[in-house]
Amino acid sequence: MPKQLGLDIPELEKPSKDNFDLRPKQVDTWLDSLPRANIGETARRIFELLVETNRYRYPYQNRIYFLDAARETVLYVTDAMKRHFVGVNAPLPSKNLKIVSATREIHHAMAIGYMIAIEGYLNHNLFFSDTKQLANMIQRCLSSLGRVLLTSYQTYTPYPKNVWSQIHKLYLAAEQQKLLTITTIDNQNVHNVKTNINCEYMRILLTALTSPYKLRHGEAGKVYTVLERWTHKTKLKTVENVTKSSSLFGVNLASDDPPRAFSITNKEEESEFLRVLDSTALTNAIRKDLKHGFKTGETTITSIDINRPDLSQDLMKRLLIAWCVIPKRNFPRNDVEESVHITLGLTATHQVIISGSKKDNGYANDSSTTGEQDIFDQTAHYQANNVSHSEIETQPDVWEMIYFPDEDNGLESLEEKFNNEQEPSTPAQVKKQQAETWLILNESARGYCIKTINETKSRAQVGELLGIRRQVSKATWKWGVGVIRWMKCDASSGLMLGIEMLTPDAAAIGLRVVSNAKHDYQRTLMLPELQAVNQPTTLITTAVPYRTGHKLVINILGKEILVQLSKQVQNTGLFAQFQFDIMDEQSAVVRGEIDEDKDDDSPDFSGVWNSI
Repeated sequence: MPKQLGLDIPELEKPSKDNFDLRPKQVDTWLDSLPRANIGETARRIFELLVETNRYRYPYQNRIYFLDAARETVLYVTDAMKRHFVGVNAPLPSKNLKIVSATREIHHAMAIGYMIAIEGYLNHNLFFSDTKQLANMIQRCLSSLGRVLLTSYQTYTPYPKNVWSQIHKLYLAAEQQKLLTITTIDNQNVHNVKTNINCEYMRILLTALTSPYKLRHGEAGKVYTVLERWTHKTKLKTVENVTKSSSLFGVNLASDDPPRAFSITNKEEESEFLRVLDSTALTNAIRKDLKHGFKTGETTITSIDINRPDLSQDLMKRLLIAWCVIPKRNFPRNDVEESVHITLGLTATHQVIISGSKKDNGYANDSSTTGEQDIFDQTAHYQANNVSHSEIETQPDVWEMIYFPDEDNGLESLEEKFNNEQEPSTPAQVKKQQAETWLILNESARGYCIKTINETKSRAQVGELLGIRRQVSKATWKWGVGVIRWMKCDASSGLMLGIEMLTPDAAAIGLRVVSNAKHDYQRTLMLPELQAVNQPTTLITTAVPYRTGHKLVINILGKEILVQLSKQVQNTGLFAQFQFDIMDEQSAVVRGEIDEDKDDDSPDFSGVWNSI
């Protein structure tokens, strides 16, 4: 079949009698027969049929009917499959990675089906084309390709090659045939069912410009959904119509590349295929909303609900930067190949710092040591009543009606759980975290790019706290603290993290609310003053429930100090960083009330840093 648009489609064969009959009546019967309660089986059947129909020649009218009819089922199964990877920390288990691949391939197979239909339509309607139907097919194809990219963004995995080149070719064809603004109805949209090719293309471009591998869990999907309402505030121009602006991005329609800052775009090569995205109106609208306290819904800092389309104030600010200010690297990166020890999370980092402090102070094996080093070693203990047996337990398992019963899902039955649960004579010990060895790929004055060496047991998230310790020239560094700013995961190269360092050393301390018992401490880190950025000593706490103004008690080397949180430096949703003031009424720490006696001695933190 001749390729009018040069789309990447397979060579088609003539179907035999054994192949699927793609006539509308047979399509409807087949879709109605799908076991929708069994997501896995329905996904398998729809994928296999898409792959099969993409290999054979069918009348383009029948193919279009099949693809349009199957869209609802495809969205149904892929939305259900998302729970296996959206919000799951990286690196994903192998089973989850297979589900990611299957989800992406289903969307890609839909896109290929529409590309075949578009080429077939153009071959049969060279002179008298139905622009409405052609615009509808191109919009559907762009939507499927956009979801291929979105699935990669949501899982921090590379997207397939040639996806962007197909997206650009479809847009260019629609531009040449003046189809960009023809309205089509897409019931898969959440906010605007009336859309067009231009809006779909803009949504794909703007999502890519957010630096999606820097977004936190669930945020890429939120941005993709809410962009349905915002794409009309952006414009795509030719180079001749460009005026100076800080919100310009270049798009090369002859490339396989996403959009990039216009200032670094090659304006000479293939200028006829160069378009300029102007997001000035969009960034002005976001800036106005933020200035007037626009209520953007629950903040992702306290409640990240991946099913909600609204955006937090924090995310809105980051989008404003992504779509307006062109980020520039302030510090050069130097290639390095060096092993490094890391820990992920506040708990693990706190434990390794405390462990190092014990060894440095000469009592690593002294079990009689008391004080701050032991106040975190007990975890909460819960009891459960026994569950009585009944004849209902002999009935078929309800999960067998949805999933394959012969698969080992690794779940313990409720009966085993409660029968095996015995009340321990002593409280359970907190699991000790182990540092892992990773590899530094490059470094700058602000941080590192690191990757896994072997299979890792750690599960990373963008915005997660990370402890890092290097060993150079046989000299072991102290435990530094950083935050994961971006992440990529590839089956061949492993997990790769971009780390911004917060401090080269930190102290492990305890934190409790004034009214809590003295033994009820939470793990907290104290970071030293950073004179270079004019930042005083800060605390690293859990993301909730602490807020500016809270009065708390910190335990430093066995000494209790009353402090008040004065300023929030950052909150990633996984940890928070606060500046604090030391209160005058230190005697209130012990009794939980204010006393007239004052502690005139100002706390000295120098011993804290020396003990690290």
